[in-house]
Amino acid sequence: MEKSSFKFLGYRVSEFSMEIKDGYFANPNLKNDLSIDLRNNFFKDNNRFVEISLGIKVKNEDEGFKLNLIIKGGFEADKEASEDLFKQLYNVNAPAILFPYARAIISSYTSQAGIPQVILPLINLSVFPKKESVE
Repeated sequence: MEKSSFKFLGYRVSEFSMEIKDGYFANPNLKNDLSIDLRNNFFKDNNRFVEISLGIKVKNEDEGFKLNLIIKGGFEADKEASEDLFKQLYNVNAPAILFPYARAIISSYTSQAGIPQVILPLINLSVFPKKESVE
């Protein structure tokens, strides 16, 4: 088995909040609105490391329920990997690796909150626009 030139170094939840308004009882006919924010954060001292920030907001139509999650994952490419390969891996593979952790956190937390469990749909994150920053 060949070793990958791209490593997932781990993730952390940097922000989580959930609001359930008084008198809220989830109506199964209400649809949740989902918004996603993807950011690629680079660091001047290591051009082969990228921190992917995945922001997810969920709210229902009557705004009795709101959830906000920001999860960040660290990824690093070997020096031998080409710049084009590195770019493809952090734009396509990294968000796909990080998203299941976010789905699990949201479904686990909501299942224990006394409301119907929120299960995010499977999403192709490669089509979402990404913002980039250098720190």
